[in-house]
Amino acid sequence: MALYSDYSAARARQIIADLLGIVSVAIIISVALAITAAIRGLASFGRDLEQAGAGFQQGLTDAADTLGDVPLIGGGIRGPFDVVAGAGGAVAQAGRGQQALVEQLAVSLGWASALLPLLALVLIWVIPRLRFARRSGEVRRMLAAGLSADTLAARALAREPLAKLTAVHPDPGAAWRANDAAVVRELALLELRRAGVAATALK
Repeated sequence: MALYSDYSAARARQIIADLLGIVSVAIIISVALAITAAIRGLASFGRDLEQAGAGFQQGLTDAADTLGDVPLIGGGIRGPFDVVAGAGGAVAQAGRGQQALVEQLAVSLGWASALLPLLALVLIWVIPRLRFARRSGEVRRMLAAGLSADTLAARALAREPLAKLTAVHPDPGAAWRANDAAVVRELALLELRRAGVAATALK
């Protein structure tokens, strides 16, 4: 598999595109991690709430235990403290819930902020590069198996822009049908350049 063109200008563009692609991946991942960390920072409120609620619950529970041991009136005094302590437990639970929600949000937004740009990068960078590598490898294998300039010229006529074709000959199709050797070779070279294969590969 040929990853890069045999032509220096095209190869330089491909190398630059690959470097930009790699840098883009690193930036996307860094931004996604930063977003995740920033959102996770919001969980501090939930942690404070949980600690305050738990501390409040524990303090009232200890007070209820102490007052509950008072003879005769202990049972009556303990009740209200237990009720309020339960409210502290609810506050602590709310704090835990807020932390879980923030964590879920952080993970979801972190993945979304990474996957969407990475998907775009796959579409505009990875897939075209893989298509080039496959096309280049295919042409090289066909040339090694004896592919002729005539067949490459036919492919060029079917795929190349009209401006490139008419730069070779005012009527390239007619010249190809007439088996004009010079035109056939020039058309074949257009296809080789598109596949990133050097002209020397054409026998």
